[in-house]
Amino acid sequence: MIETLAATRALAREAHLLDVVSRAPDQRFVWFWSSPQGLIAPRNLAVKPGFQAASARSANAGWPVAVRSTGGDVTPQGSGIVNVTHVYARASGGPVDLAEEYNRICAPICDVLGQGASVGWQPGAFCDGAYNVQFGGLKFAGTAMRFRPARADKTRYAILAHALMLYAPPSAEAIHALNRFLGDMGEPRVIDMAAHTGLPEGVSPNDFSQRLHGAFSELLSDSLGDLAAV
Repeated sequence: MIETLAATRALAREAHLLDVVSRAPDQRFVWFWSSPQGLIAPRNLAVKPGFQAASARSANAGWPVAVRSTGGDVTPQGSGIVNVTHVYARASGGPVDLAEEYNRICAPICDVLGQGASVGWQPGAFCDGAYNVQFGGLKFAGTAMRFRPARADKTRYAILAHALMLYAPPSAEAIHALNRFLGDMGEPRVIDMAAHTGLPEGVSPNDFSQRLHGAFSELLSDSLGDLAAV
């Protein structure tokens, strides 16, 4: 269920799935994937001065940097991290309601985590945002989104929603790589390992992934259509 591939290939596949849904808005995909050790930076960070030098230093230290099209901040990949990408087209009518669309990616994760799950800011976490999924008051998942009018139907929006989930808390090496990269970029924030958590005790990665895939299918099929194979 969890496919492992290079970050650049994973990001290219996300873009491909968004294009597929844009051309065929009744299609919908949920895809679980992981990547080898590295960092992923948003495009708005990649255009800043010093990005190439910071990326080269990070790569030389064993943390190559890929660039994604969604917003947010720099994030790690590697052991203990699983990504879920949900690509779909919302129903016709009106502008995109960000809170509603973020709920489509956050709610299934919260439901499967169970009691102790919430959504909100987590100071000190990497890529902190209003739509973090927290567990026990610590960051479990970060989310990002990209959307555009569907080519096949301009009254609908094709949406790519992504969550990076910490099946295990980030390692000291990952936090160091993030802070080194941010420091080399002249960014003022510092990532705190203690702001993060992993899966609830006793929950296996495979079981969680299977239950989460089922939650996406059950909670959203009525309004967004059935899932297709990636």
